Amino acid sequence: MKARAANFKAQVDIKTVAAEFLDRHGALLLVFPALGLLGTVYGAPLFKLLMTSFGADGWSLHNYREVLRDAYMWKVLLGTVRLGVEVTALCLLLGYPVAYLMIRSSPRWAQILAILVILPVWTSTLVRAYVWMVLLGRNGLINQGLISSGLIAEPLQLLYNRFGVYVGMVHVMLPCMVLPLFTAMKRVDLRLVDAARSAGAGAFAAFVLAFVPLTMPGIAAGSLLVFILSLGFFVTPALLGGDGDVTFVMLIDRQVNEVLNWELAAAMAVILLVATLMLVTLYWRLVDGSGQGGSAPHKGKPSRVVRFATSVLGRSLPIFGSRLPVSNLIAPVLGWTVIVFLIAPITILFPLSLSASQFLQFPPAGLSLQWFLNYFSRADWSAATWVSIQVATLTMVIATPLGICAAIGLVRARFIGSRALMGFLISPSIVPTLVIAVAIYFQFARLHLIGSIVGLLLAHLVLAIPMVIIVVSGALRSVDTRLEQAARSLGATPVTAFVRITLPAIKPGILTAALFAFLASFDELVLALFLSGTTATTLPKRMWDGVRFEIDPTIAAVSTLMILVSILLLAGAQFASLRSRRVGSAGSESRVAPL
Repeated sequence: MKARAANFKAQVDIKTVAAEFLDRHGALLLVFPALGLLGTVYGAPLFKLLMTSFGADGWSLHNYREVLRDAYMWKVLLGTVRLGVEVTALCLLLGYPVAYLMIRSSPRWAQILAILVILPVWTSTLVRAYVWMVLLGRNGLINQGLISSGLIAEPLQLLYNRFGVYVGMVHVMLPCMVLPLFTAMKRVDLRLVDAARSAGAGAFAAFVLAFVPLTMPGIAAGSLLVFILSLGFFVTPALLGGDGDVTFVMLIDRQVNEVLNWELAAAMAVILLVATLMLVTLYWRLVDGSGQGGSAPHKGKPSRVVRFATSVLGRSLPIFGSRLPVSNLIAPVLGWTVIVFLIAPITILFPLSLSASQFLQFPPAGLSLQWFLNYFSRADWSAATWVSIQVATLTMVIATPLGICAAIGLVRARFIGSRALMGFLISPSIVPTLVIAVAIYFQFARLHLIGSIVGLLLAHLVLAIPMVIIVVSGALRSVDTRLEQAARSLGATPVTAFVRITLPAIKPGILTAALFAFLASFDELVLALFLSGTTATTLPKRMWDGVRFEIDPTIAAVSTLMILVSILLLAGAQFASLRSRRVGSAGSESRVAPL
């Protein structure tokens, strides 16, 4: 009898200990599935890439010495850095008026402007590069317009040079500058600007000397983000640049696919990876690890350096004292001009895809659906589309639950090293995609996964899971945990409280994350260039081949369909968010339903 009682007590103790362990560390366990997958498919190949860079026959710095001693590689590396700096400066110059216009607009117009800024982000980078090829070409729309107006007699060389690269990269990078600036500007007390104007300063003087210094955290965060992403750009320079516009990632691609010098390519990729991680560390310090584009709310007191600079600027430039009414129109005019620059090129594709002509012509001489019919009837296009749909759907289905679980663990669990773990799990969204593609390519080539759906799926999960984690983590942080605690105090289990209280609140975030995961996979090109081979060609890979080797308006039809898919997904996310807010408002006015 005593033995049975002791046995029963031991079982109760084990269950109690297990329950306490799950209660304390259960959230942390949710991180492991995503961590295991990313560690295997992303972390291990990067480590293998590092080992490869030291040579196959023992440890050696030969490849690094070769990179650092090669004058051409230095020239390309410095040229890439210079390109990143110039694109960052242009994005800041163009993005600042847009962000300022957004905070000066009514809430409804601010939301419309935000959608117009975000819409190009949902459009494939490859599609946008194709649009600029249509616009900037020798017989493109811009040259046709200038010649027709009599401004020029001969077409200008706007494509396959540095100008084309600038236009294409700025068009892609502008949203990445506008959003951090907008976040920083929202924290500025606009009454300070009004106070400066009431003290006698003109609108321009109050803006430059009072407002701009207070947005320095957003300027720094946005500039660094754009610069980091510009270092890893591949598609736009490859399509819009000339022979002299080779970037460092394009050089890595040549070493892998043309020269077949994997060890040298690995050393170059490691150099780019280390430089990127150093810049990312600096970026996280600037945004205080929150990713919100600014640390703390401003106290209305800029640094001593900024105060001195603005004081000198104010005394030396009397124009800042101008009180001309036209100064109030500068920001709206500049802001809407940049918005037109973001949206108008994308809309050009719609009439081009409906053209009855046998070549790209704008405005079209007639309307026809022949290019859409051509797309649906050709086996190479339909097969590539089917591969993309399969991979994107599987990526969304697998990445969404894994990312949700990881986000819950990272947000709810408290443990040492949580920030480092978070940094590793979302790092694929910052590390240049070409570096990831090279690392995975080396690994999958040994496992015979090149040219397979499984290989593409695993690689796309590396990019999709961080997106889900970022979106769902933000949604979880906005939920009041006291509601869940109240439910548990009334007897609900942790799982029941989460499912009945928190899950409905973060449902829009989950839907948005799933759409992001699908779109990220559906539009992904760089991974497909390395991993699709000839047996698993995706739609972006087929478009890449078409843009480079064909002059066929079918690509305009395909691009139009991809834009429509992006718009539908964006509209779906907005609708879900709006509906959730309405339900939440209605729910807050009613009594809490019993659990």
